[in-house]
Amino acid sequence: MRKMKDSGIEWIGDIPEGWEVGRLKNIFTLYPFVNTGLIDSKSDVTFLPMENIKRGFYINGERKFSEYVSSYNIFENGDILLAKVTPCFENGNIALVNNLTNGIGFGTSEIFVIRSLEANVKFIFYYLQGEHFRQRAIATMTGVGGLKRVSPTFMKNEVAIIPPLSEQQRIADYLDARCARIDEAAELVRQSMEKLRAYKLSLITETVTKGLDPDVPMKDSGIPWIGEIPEGWTVAPLKKQLESIVDYRGKTPEKTESGIFLVTAKNIKNGKIDYALSQEYVSEEDYSLIMRRGLPEKGDILFTTEAPLGEVALVDQEKIALAQRIIKFRVCKNILSNVYLKYWINSSGFQFFLKTLSTGSTAEGIKASKIFMLPVLLPPLSEQQRIADYLDAKCARIDALLEEKEKLLDRLAEYKKSLIFECVTGKREVSA
Repeated sequence: MRKMKDSGIEWIGDIPEGWEVGRLKNIFTLYPFVNTGLIDSKSDVTFLPMENIKRGFYINGERKFSEYVSSYNIFENGDILLAKVTPCFENGNIALVNNLTNGIGFGTSEIFVIRSLEANVKFIFYYLQGEHFRQRAIATMTGVGGLKRVSPTFMKNEVAIIPPLSEQQRIADYLDARCARIDEAAELVRQSMEKLRAYKLSLITETVTKGLDPDVPMKDSGIPWIGEIPEGWTVAPLKKQLESIVDYRGKTPEKTESGIFLVTAKNIKNGKIDYALSQEYVSEEDYSLIMRRGLPEKGDILFTTEAPLGEVALVDQEKIALAQRIIKFRVCKNILSNVYLKYWINSSGFQFFLKTLSTGSTAEGIKASKIFMLPVLLPPLSEQQRIADYLDAKCARIDALLEEKEKLLDRLAEYKKSLIFECVTGKREVSA
């Protein structure tokens, strides 16, 4: 058991003997912000947007930029890049640069370019991922709205726990090996999740286009992206199977701290309304005006027209407000099952057709006038219900597996976070 000593700082507590307490500016320097005019877009350089800096991943290779930029930071192999702006900082967007082909890159001015002085650069890389650093940095962020920044002053003057250089190397090597195994395990989990999602999409598409009876006679649908369909099924305009279509695009409603929940396009994901993804509200007084085009009923279909395009969910509670970029469908219940329609919209064929009608370069969207061009494949109503019940059961099992794997990813991330914190603060001994 190694000997510990009081660091003299309450939030740090004891540290190993031989370790020192200093400032971050004692172990690294912030490379100066550069603003020297335009760079020719044909220049053989790397330009890195802040959101492309991923936590725990090294940057390899080049990303050419095709626009002129007038303000940027320069980085080189061996530098650490740390996003300074929320939410990227809070998400842990940090990377160690290596393998730049020409040895130099250019990045947004919203990153810190950190260059080691006497310290081991890998140790700094892990130190800046420690929760003790991240939480103290978040507490000092300044700015308005959702755009807050960590200041250079904090980065220079924040207290640092500094082991001897030889121990920094041991810690870095140890974390390299352990974190690589954690990352490998997490990647395997992510790959299995992608396979499950692909299977789910394939299952939905096959079922809503071919039905549940493998021996039923088939006929040509007349639409290449649908192919053959069972006899007794028809392809019809979606519009004619709907009792009402309400487009909520228009003036952005005024948000309030509390009141009636405002469902935005962000809340509609994976076939349901996820109230945790975005939490916005409108006042009781404004509710009637916002929803004057039509109040929702349970079972109504919500369809996103942009950012993202083509997500769908069923209304599960009526006292909600609906934001822009959402269209509400109410089906003719004697013709069309709302649950079947949800799965039809989620099928790969429908999503492919939807994209052929979309416009926009940065964010795909569909114009209201083109909604009327969307088709629906119609089995008999009783068969629609059987398909809906079948897919509900099968997809629920797949979703349960995905949820378990998501929890496993969270546990791996927490373990990695805890491991890094314990090593760089001296709470866990890394033997020679």
